[in-house]
Amino acid sequence: MQLRILLFFQSLASPFLDLIMNMITVAGEMMIPVLVILIIYWCVDKKKGLVTAMSLLTALMTTQIIKAIVRYPRPFMMYPDLIKGGRISTATGYSFPSGHSTTASSFYGSIAMLFRSRTVRIISVLLIIAVPVSRLYLGVHWPMDVIGGTAIGLASAMFLVPVFCTVYDDEKAFLRLTMIYGSIMLIVSLVTAILLDRGADERAFADLSANGAVAAGVLIGAFLERKHIRFSTAGTVGMKALRFILGLVVTCAVTALMMILPLPRFTGHFVAFTMAGLVITFIYPAIAVRLRLMQRT
Repeated sequence: MQLRILLFFQSLASPFLDLIMNMITVAGEMMIPVLVILIIYWCVDKKKGLVTAMSLLTALMTTQIIKAIVRYPRPFMMYPDLIKGGRISTATGYSFPSGHSTTASSFYGSIAMLFRSRTVRIISVLLIIAVPVSRLYLGVHWPMDVIGGTAIGLASAMFLVPVFCTVYDDEKAFLRLTMIYGSIMLIVSLVTAILLDRGADERAFADLSANGAVAAGVLIGAFLERKHIRFSTAGTVGMKALRFILGLVVTCAVTALMMILPLPRFTGHFVAFTMAGLVITFIYPAIAVRLRLMQRT
């Protein structure tokens, strides 16, 4: 049944649909969510930006853990003569559940819950549906993969967003959660990075290690920011634009610098991605406050 569904989508293939589906699937990759979260966190509403990031990272970690356990092959790998895979460069890891579907449903679902705009909600619903369809059309996931990924992402948005919002408003609970959760992610990411450098299954653990490192940096950085900085997103449009551009440059520069350290491949990735998370939530806000691009609350 699943193969028949994929063959149906493959029968619809055309250069125009290829272009459309490749464009849609990008909405489920990390570039767009990261940029939007940075804008929200630094320039619009710190709480909403952080809650969205926490919901997304939790959903992705759940998906990556399941991938590492199940290790189900992708359609174009199982049936190379029948299924033509598209945008294979983004088809990292195993098949079940779909990471793109998880990302789309968690991110756009969280945005729809936090920003109560009819337009935002309509666009979010459309993307939550369209991204999984694009993964089926491109032959990189089974129907059960996109259903599973979407379920994980929506559950994270619907149940964890209200919880994280409540915890954010309780300082003691927030500090406790971010430190404990961040420490767990740090250990998980470091252990998997070491195992990967010693020959563990890259397809099973590479994304898990990378996502865990980012989550560790973001959460520990959020803990430190709450303790020592407490920045405000207020400011003029021009100041916010400058704040965002400089923050993006600093984050990319630090991450790139960490990547060239003489470390084993995956340990280096662990260091770079952890630092990226720390820069986003703590180091750059500290710099921006010093430069008067941000004010303390």
